[in-house]
Amino acid sequence: MADKKPTFEEAMEQLNGIVAKLSSGNLPLEEMVKLYEEGGRLSSYCETLLDGYTARVEIIEKRANSDYVDEA
Repeated sequence: MADKKPTFEEAMEQLNGIVAKLSSGNLPLEEMVKLYEEGGRLSSYCETLLDGYTARVEIIEKRANSDYVDEA
């Protein structure tokens, strides 16, 4: 079974958990670096999702505006 990619909300929850762990300052350096790397991957993933959603919304807005203009 293939790994299911997290939703934006799930990824943000994971990222917030990583930030909380890193902020505690009670971790060995190696674990901190691993968490930092994972946080970077999650951050990039969330940014990619947001870019995709933004593009979709822009397309919807353009279509809605062109439909409105066509009817006038």
